[in-house]
Amino acid sequence: MQACSEINAGLMGQGFQADGVADALPLQTLSTVAQNLRCSQHCHTLLSHFGVTPMAYLIRRKAVYYLNLKLPKHLFPRCHTLRLSLNIRHRQSALFLAASIVQRLHGHLSEHPLTDLQTLRGLCSQWRDSAPTPAIPVAPRATSTAPVKVGSDSPTLATLSKLYIEEGKRGGTWRQVSADEVERALSDLFELMGDMPALAFDAQQARLLKERLSRCPQYFGLRPEFKGKTLKQVVESGSTYKTITAVTVNNRLRKLTAFLNWCKANGYVAENPLAGMKVMTGSAKEARLSFDRHDLVVLLNHEALRKEARKHPWRYWLPLLGRATGARLEELCQLRVDDLIEQQGIQCIRIDDSQEGQSLKNTSSRRLLPLHPALFDLGLLVYVESVRVSGADRLFPDLEAVRGKLGHAPSKWFGRYKTKLGITDPRKTFHSFRHTLIDDLRDAGVQDSLIKRIAGHEDSAVTFSVYGSRTPLKAMAEALNQLNLEASRQ
Repeated sequence: MQACSEINAGLMGQGFQADGVADALPLQTLSTVAQNLRCSQHCHTLLSHFGVTPMAYLIRRKAVYYLNLKLPKHLFPRCHTLRLSLNIRHRQSALFLAASIVQRLHGHLSEHPLTDLQTLRGLCSQWRDSAPTPAIPVAPRATSTAPVKVGSDSPTLATLSKLYIEEGKRGGTWRQVSADEVERALSDLFELMGDMPALAFDAQQARLLKERLSRCPQYFGLRPEFKGKTLKQVVESGSTYKTITAVTVNNRLRKLTAFLNWCKANGYVAENPLAGMKVMTGSAKEARLSFDRHDLVVLLNHEALRKEARKHPWRYWLPLLGRATGARLEELCQLRVDDLIEQQGIQCIRIDDSQEGQSLKNTSSRRLLPLHPALFDLGLLVYVESVRVSGADRLFPDLEAVRGKLGHAPSKWFGRYKTKLGITDPRKTFHSFRHTLIDDLRDAGVQDSLIKRIAGHEDSAVTFSVYGSRTPLKAMAEALNQLNLEASRQ
């Protein structure tokens, strides 16, 4: 025990420490890590694994833990910080996984000190993904007004959810972002309803889940007034707060419905009580409005954007790219420097998910988008070259992912920016640039199939889906060049 105490003191002082919004890491947890690593009788050996090279910080964003590694500056002078999502919400499991990754990284650097940052990031991701999947923490079982008698051999939802996640990851069913969203939806299920035999989850339980999901607060893990409270406690408190949107509720329900469909297909339940269940919402057209001419003039004012971009260049380029391409905010935020390419003599951006940290809404979203000449006049290629010279990989390197999304900060900023300029309708968001471009192309008489190609929408038309696999870049460029971007900025 004395050795464990020394280990705890050494780790807290030189290696793992809480940062950001993470809770303080208890000594008991650190002791468990030391014992699991079988280093409790060799304190100095363990400390050598977690010394100042590399320094490790465990932080929490929303409810997911991240490992921050401060790498030796003499080996990594350009960028000496490596951040890795552990994809874990349970603190003790995150600490153990982080300890294992840092130990392996230290050993690798000792043998291969010239390894580049991208290779290290890939190795850390491999070590994380190859680690045993931690069990999902389960909240106390909710009191049921109509208890269901089920056999003792009936598997619980938590047990089945673990099998479901393992099978999905093993088969490559989900992209990393999708896997995170599935685990988040399952976590909400257990936090709001508790664990129970799968056969006990009936129509009444399904209705109760939908009701509680509809009362979940926005940014639960980030708001100080909820600190120390469980999600279920907040939902049942009767307090007034801003809840998650109906769209978000339905997204969670869809993921949980898919899980119960898997349970049904594998013979664990006879019916899926969540099938077809959703919160009623307006149409997508009602949920988002296009910008009118006055909105565009105000939002894309050159001087206003320059002023906003003094701290972050993306504040200048994202609205302009959104207007000129109609791309989704996350698609633009995750662009890399090498995603600006020339094809058929046309400067384009590549919307893809081939690199780490990139994701797509669906397969139709993968596309090339010609760039409007007005962007070059504004200095886009000069900006791209400056980022390339700096050594950064991403086009907007100062964006940090929040819950796996690089567009979190830009979305919040744009909301404040448009409100400050007098655009207060909540249906007008960054996504309105996308609606505006589609409306403009239709008004210009552009073929609907070509508009779908530009927007990254699935098209069932024979011309472009079955026989038209070659991207019609020149036609897309001609269509986009019809947009008078300068007129909207005067």
